Amino acid sequence: MTAVAPLAPYDALAAVYDRWTAHNDYSRWADHLAGLFRAHGEIRRVLDVCCGTGSITALLQHQGLEVVGVDGAAGMLERARTRTAPGTELHQARLPAPLPVTDASFDAAVCSFDSVNYFRPAQLAELFACVARTLRPGGLFVFDVNTRHKLENLLGNSHYGDDLDSFAYVWRNRYHPEEHRCDFSISLFTQSVDGFDKQVEQHSQWWFDPSEIRSAALAAGFGLAGVTEDYHDHAPGPETMRETWVLVREAAHFV
Repeated sequence: MTAVAPLAPYDALAAVYDRWTAHNDYSRWADHLAGLFRAHGEIRRVLDVCCGTGSITALLQHQGLEVVGVDGAAGMLERARTRTAPGTELHQARLPAPLPVTDASFDAAVCSFDSVNYFRPAQLAELFACVARTLRPGGLFVFDVNTRHKLENLLGNSHYGDDLDSFAYVWRNRYHPEEHRCDFSISLFTQSVDGFDKQVEQHSQWWFDPSEIRSAALAAGFGLAGVTEDYHDHAPGPETMRETWVLVREAAHFV
């Protein structure tokens, strides 16, 4: 059997991503974000970092916000263009490379669905600095992360899969405790005229100690406004799977 060369994350998954993640409560996430924005004050222009297929982008637009999206995967952005408002700015860029928007004109930035976990710990401050450059003083940066508990105990060294009619997948995880990293090998089988085509993607996620996030945020000129559990208002606990962080751009610190 011919070996299948691994693809970059989301090169293949883009085609089935929306069906795969249909269980995500994007509406609740967007409502929580909009509530944070209203409580913070005057927020009209938002940057959606790692916007994917544009689910959060579109929902925030429905809240009356002007939203610009950035993502590294062309296939994901193609689908975002069909979901978001006509004329929406959508840029392709693989962070932490400099963002294509650098005029510090955004009131807030968001980065949802554990996208931050794809960055190595050494890249965290650089990522935050990239986002900080797009925000006005006092602007918000809201993002979520998978926790150590999730990567270590839920995903860990597990494997699973499913058959969803038009596509099937096998997901195998390997956890590296010394590196705080979980590798995902995802084999995707999509229906074709000859049966099913196999594509393989390799993903890696890192978990961060809260002190690492605080240190990277401080270095990028952010202050911490709060940490909660998974787009709720209560504090995270030892079994929290996803944390939501809220940072504020300091007026006196520009990167």
